[in-house]
Amino acid sequence: MPKTSDSPYLTMPHWPTMLFDGRPGTPLDRTKELLSRLGNPEKRLPPTIHVAGTNGKGSTIAFLRAMLEAAGYKCHVYTSPHLHRYNERITLASREIDDTTLFTAIEAARLAANGESYSFFEGTTAAAFWAFAQTPADVLLLETGAGGRFDPTNVIAQPALTIITTISPDHMDILGHSLSEIAWHKAGILRTGVPSIISFQAEETQQVLAAEMNAIGAIPCIYGTHWRVARTESGLRYSNADGEFDLPAPNLAGPHQYVNAGNAITAATLLDFNIAEEHVIAGLQNAHWPARLEHITAGPRASLLPPGWELWVDGGHNMAAGHTLAAHIEEAWADKPTHIIFGTTQGKDVPSLLAPLTGKVGRMLAIPVISEPKSYTAEAIITQLKPLGFPIQPAESVEDAIEQITRDATPARILVFGSLYLRVLVA
Repeated sequence: MPKTSDSPYLTMPHWPTMLFDGRPGTPLDRTKELLSRLGNPEKRLPPTIHVAGTNGKGSTIAFLRAMLEAAGYKCHVYTSPHLHRYNERITLASREIDDTTLFTAIEAARLAANGESYSFFEGTTAAAFWAFAQTPADVLLLETGAGGRFDPTNVIAQPALTIITTISPDHMDILGHSLSEIAWHKAGILRTGVPSIISFQAEETQQVLAAEMNAIGAIPCIYGTHWRVARTESGLRYSNADGEFDLPAPNLAGPHQYVNAGNAITAATLLDFNIAEEHVIAGLQNAHWPARLEHITAGPRASLLPPGWELWVDGGHNMAAGHTLAAHIEEAWADKPTHIIFGTTQGKDVPSLLAPLTGKVGRMLAIPVISEPKSYTAEAIITQLKPLGFPIQPAESVEDAIEQITRDATPARILVFGSLYLRVLVA
């Protein structure tokens, strides 16, 4: 692997020469090739905030987008995955891409490919950049796919800011099996002379990011050193070198959203935009990011609930998400029991996802995620949990699981958890 800095983490064996359909190179290499055939639209974009990390990327972008739009700015946004329609991944000047524009962008990328093989994410990322270059906007909020260093989104030579949200084990088949390896991949979005907002991190992760920032000359803006957030009785307290600011609580549920909100507030203070405190407050109160501790109050599944029951969905899919949910159940949901309907895609470490919830929930039922072809069956989930003695039972569907749980007359919360694709089955 060619050196890009003097970091001790450059010996990582993962993804340096991965093949796709027999073609050598990284996803980044192939995306650059396709973008070149498209006329390099990535060089004709508005100021870009590039966001990597494991947990909190989408929420951070949602808060920052709401702040920017409250200040009157038009945002391009690129996130993944989608929940219902692919169009959700691409926002052009603060409006979801329409079908005709999406088709035109994908067709442009297909013609530029000229018969060469590209992965789904490589091709659609190139199409997104082509679409962004066709439409004026003030800023691009750009989320990586997996990793960062070799990710197809990592083609921006000089972003306005980079943000690295909390890092935890995920995508270990391609990013490595230690936090150091995973952090090295995420650090690939850092750039010389560009401010980098580093969210709350484990010590092992922070050491890798600090070494990479120092090696390439990125400008650090680190949680706990340059900025902090704290929960207060009335909301959120944000502090940096300019002082302390008391703000409303973020409208997205869960204790982890305070740090994600802090990422966005920090970005708002660093950007060369006119973002006032009132815009920050509006962003905290108006951010929208579905399937992250989302309360489902209407629809066919919510209608199955007896009076006093609640239905929630969360697309958390790694160990950190399990710990976050456990903390939220203890802190905010102590007033009534919580039952879990769980389903996830193949390859996820099911025991590590659910272990933090031990003793904190009532019934737990496993279901297949029928909207995801690579879903674990209910039986496969139960088999993985047997060594832990987990009291989990099978169900055929969300509806079947709700029917089983609500036979108990005691009002409770039902949390559908484990895959973002579950929202399609819940809402």
